[in-house]
Amino acid sequence: MKQIQILHKGKIYHGIIGYEEDFMEIELSKSPAFGLGEKVLCFDFQRRQLSIVLHISKLKVVLAPADSEIFHIEASPARKYDELFGEEHKTVKSFKLNTFGTITEDFKTRAVRISDVSCLSLGFEIDDFTVKLNEVYESTIFCDDETIRMRLIVRYAHIMEKTIRYGSEINYISAADLNKFRYFIVMQNFKQLMLV
Repeated sequence: MKQIQILHKGKIYHGIIGYEEDFMEIELSKSPAFGLGEKVLCFDFQRRQLSIVLHISKLKVVLAPADSEIFHIEASPARKYDELFGEEHKTVKSFKLNTFGTITEDFKTRAVRISDVSCLSLGFEIDDFTVKLNEVYESTIFCDDETIRMRLIVRYAHIMEKTIRYGSEINYISAADLNKFRYFIVMQNFKQLMLV
């Protein structure tokens, strides 16, 4: 077991690393005084790494490096769709998901399967052409025992063999839901790694 220390506002917490790859799960010796979304400094004899708190449960915390791609996923209401053109050469990390949700417009709700998310797009699949491009949809995503609400703007459609995959931009999401969503993404990708 590797030991690590966490520094937050001058206070040091001692812990043991339970898992470490794209994120770290640390079991602490005492309850932390820091909250979700706060920055902490993780250090041992070999490294110093600025991290952001994704999840806290009793004496366990889940942290991701502050420069992780997961923190590039956010709402982008001020970004114009035209700004995305010319970025074809840019490599963007996509996180695979397999969960369900809904999209709602004018009191009409449709069930969708959320397939992936990146800093540019949230992808969902549905088996009909009734979703309109460049329209705003209220969305609810079911993440284990919680629901996350966000507003999406559908930007493109891709016809697949059995469904249609739509790419949408996250137009609005609350800070609390965004943190829950990032934690859910990390946990889903961790579970996929464990199955491989």
